[in-house]
Amino acid sequence: MTGDLDTTEVIDSILPALHTDTRANLYFWTEADLIQWMDEALKRLARKACVFVERSTALNSVKGQAVYNLPDAHEATLHVSYISTPLRAAGTIELEGRNPQYQTAPGTPDHWYEGLQGDYTIGVTPVPVENGDAIPLICAVYPPDLDTAKVNTLVTAPYPLKGYLEMSVLAAAYGREGESEMQDLAQHCRSRADMYEQMFAQYYGKAV
Repeated sequence: MTGDLDTTEVIDSILPALHTDTRANLYFWTEADLIQWMDEALKRLARKACVFVERSTALNSVKGQAVYNLPDAHEATLHVSYISTPLRAAGTIELEGRNPQYQTAPGTPDHWYEGLQGDYTIGVTPVPVENGDAIPLICAVYPPDLDTAKVNTLVTAPYPLKGYLEMSVLAAAYGREGESEMQDLAQHCRSRADMYEQMFAQYYGKAV
């Protein structure tokens, strides 16, 4: 089940493992360190598994325009429609085989393709002949940033994410060079976090 996980709960749960009872009494680390490591773990997971998925309705067709900018925080495009008709993904070779002028030929789109320069764009072909038609997307995205000011502490995700974040933060904390460094413990926590990543990728699908 997916809901809002309050990441402050993650910090609360690992304080004993960091040999303290409150954030104020953290000795080797700061609360900002823990928040940063959680944010890094969330971004890493988004690159490995399609845990964070959203439907975007921000794109609308422009007559004669084939290529459109992807939404902010986009990680991978999973599905594209034109109005309510699903479009099929295709590569350059296939599209050129169908029509060498696929980037300019007008009509009702039936295929979509990734931006040709590796940028954050997608293209549709044939090229729309109408303005304002919806081009809804389903995308894997990066979750909102966790900030040290704690303006945002919520992540919409399955509850097992809490265990993943706990292990990721502990791995980073005990893996950092210094008086607190305990590489055996850090490696153990990292292997547990890796197990979560594999589980999420198997269940939700690997990030594209």
